Amino acid sequence: MKKYLAVFVLIIVSTLSISWGDKGHSAIGMIAQNHLNTKAQAAVKELLGRDNLADVANYADEIKGNQAMRYTAPWHFVDLPSGYTFEQFAQAIKSMPVDKGNVYSIILNCERDLTNPNKSRTQKAFALKLLVHFVGDCHQPLHIGHEEDKGGNNIGITFINEGGNLHGLWDYMLIDHEKLSYKQMAEKYDTATPTQIKQWQADPVIKWLYESYLIAGELYKEAAENHDFKEDYYTDHIDLVHQRILKAGIRLAGVLNATYDAGGE
Repeated sequence: MKKYLAVFVLIIVSTLSISWGDKGHSAIGMIAQNHLNTKAQAAVKELLGRDNLADVANYADEIKGNQAMRYTAPWHFVDLPSGYTFEQFAQAIKSMPVDKGNVYSIILNCERDLTNPNKSRTQKAFALKLLVHFVGDCHQPLHIGHEEDKGGNNIGITFINEGGNLHGLWDYMLIDHEKLSYKQMAEKYDTATPTQIKQWQADPVIKWLYESYLIAGELYKEAAENHDFKEDYYTDHIDLVHQRILKAGIRLAGVLNATYDAGGE
C-alpha cells in the first residue's frame, strides 16, 4: 500500500467522529503500557521517545482530518451484513480488497512493519502509533458493525435526553457519562487475572473483530426495540465498555510483547 508506506508524520486535529473518544483510546494505551515486558518497553521508548502508548493513542484519529490523509478513514472499521457465522465472517474479512484497507488488514500491516528490517525508525514509529489506535477501534463493537447502517451511524438515539446515534453512544457518550479521566479509567478497568491475560492474548485478531461483531448484533436488537435510552442503559452496559477497553489494552500489550520477544526492533 504505497500511501501507507509513504506518509509518516502529518498531524491535525480531526473533526470527524472519534472511536472510544480520546479518553477511551488513551486508557487502552495506558493499560497496554502497564503490561509491557522489559523488551517491549525499551522498543516503545526507542520509537516514541518521551511519549508512551497513551500519548499516541489518538494519532490515527488526529491525522485523518487532514485532506492528505483522508484515505486512512476506511482503516478504522469494517462493516459487514448481519448474521454471519465465525467461518463466514472470517472468510469475508480475509477476502476483502486490500487496496483501501480496513481495520483488520491495517493491524496486520502494522505488526509486519514493526518487525521488518527494511523499515526505518520513522516508519516503525508510524506503524506503532496506528497499531495502538486500531487495536482499540476493533474492540469498539460498532466499528465492526453492519454496512446497511454504516456501523450504527444512521441509527438515531437519545441518551438521557441528549440526541445522537448508536455509533456515537458507544464511541463516547457512555464513557463521558462515567466522568473519569483516562488515567482513572485505566486504573479502574485494569482488573484482568493472569488466566484472562493469557487467554485474551492467545486469541487471533480475527476473533477480536468477531467478538465486536456479535456484540454489535445485540446492540442493534436493543436499539430496534427502543431508541430512547435512560440511566439504566448506562448501568446495564458500562461493564461491557470496561471489558472491551481492558481487552484491547491487554491484547495490544500481548502483540508488542510477542513482537519484541521474537526479536523485532
